[in-house]
Amino acid sequence: MQDKNLEQIIHMYIQDHVGIEFNDDTEIFEEGLVNSLFAIQLMTFLEKEFAIKVTMDDLDMDNYKSVNSIGNFIRNKQMVR
Repeated sequence: MQDKNLEQIIHMYIQDHVGIEFNDDTEIFEEGLVNSLFAIQLMTFLEKEFAIKVTMDDLDMDNYKSVNSIGNFIRNKQMVR
């Protein structure tokens, strides 16, 4: 998968579930687009879609603030492999 598509895939997944337009810098938790239940679904999706493993150390909210921050988090996880 190419990096340019990473944020698009994340954005589309979230948008499909919340049904509200937002941009890639929108703080999805602060704006109420994502709740704790959906956050678990999102992490499961990220693990499967991008072949990463989310650990307890990864549960820093800064990793999940926005589509862009999630994209950066995934890139960092993929580089560590």
